[in-house]
Amino acid sequence: MEQYIPKLKVTRVLWGMPEQDWIKVNTDGASRGNSGRSSIGFVLRDSEGDVIYARGKEIQKGTNVEAEAIAILEVIKECVQQGYVNIHIQTYSLLMNNVVDGIWDIPWSIEKYVQEIKLYMSRCNYRLSRIMREGNKLADFLANHALDYGDNEAHNFQ
Repeated sequence: MEQYIPKLKVTRVLWGMPEQDWIKVNTDGASRGNSGRSSIGFVLRDSEGDVIYARGKEIQKGTNVEAEAIAILEVIKECVQQGYVNIHIQTYSLLMNNVVDGIWDIPWSIEKYVQEIKLYMSRCNYRLSRIMREGNKLADFLANHALDYGDNEAHNFQ
């Protein structure tokens, strides 16, 4: 073992700008205790990369999987209600990415959320992709800040 040198794998993580006329959304869900106190966080950015809306909110007690699903549901609702039609959603959750894309079966605990997510997604053009943790820090911060200090919301930046 003294001669062993582990291979180092480096992955470059970059947050990319949204395409013209698209909104880019980063989402995250948090659960302390799993199942325990839970929250969501999400941030919307315009095609210039500027934050146009950010939210952290405590939700009902649940698991991290439920929190991730609720985060995507809440943000797609917000986008549709605000009239955004081109929405690129990024999530750190591999499970949510693959469930919504239809690659994996839907866990029973989030089936109702996934059905509602798909209903809202049918009302817009969307892309769903997975982003590494390092590219999702603001959404993660908002979710954890909501658990530590209460709900937070930021909008109308002028």
